[in-house]
Amino acid sequence: MDFRHLFEEKPEIIIIPMVDVMLFLLAFFVLIAGSIFPGSSVKVEPPESYQKSKFRAKQEVFTIVIDEKGEIFVGGNKVDFKTLKKTLMEKKKENKYLTVAINPDKKAPIQSLIEVLDAVKLCKINSVGIITKEKK
Repeated sequence: MDFRHLFEEKPEIIIIPMVDVMLFLLAFFVLIAGSIFPGSSVKVEPPESYQKSKFRAKQEVFTIVIDEKGEIFVGGNKVDFKTLKKTLMEKKKENKYLTVAINPDKKAPIQSLIEVLDAVKLCKINSVGIITKEKK
């Protein structure tokens, strides 16, 4: 009698380790997306412009978001004028050719935009731009 067939295991596909790897990759990309696209955690509707931007940053771009209420955000965190100025000074020390991108909501009060521009100017940052979407 041949008893080999009783002891042989049939091959099975075990997907649990593959699911673990996929969940790890998903979490990794979600966390990294926040640092690749700073300010993307605050959703704004940018103002429209007829002029297409030709801006090409040579260095890291530091993004400041202004929501429709006029609140200022850096890296998803709400900041006031004093904190913004301090953060910009620190970034300027790290990179003397710092580029700042302001991402305002089209309904944001103009005073908030002026405050951000004042903070940028007080920190002696010369490369600054306002993010808009192209008007057709």
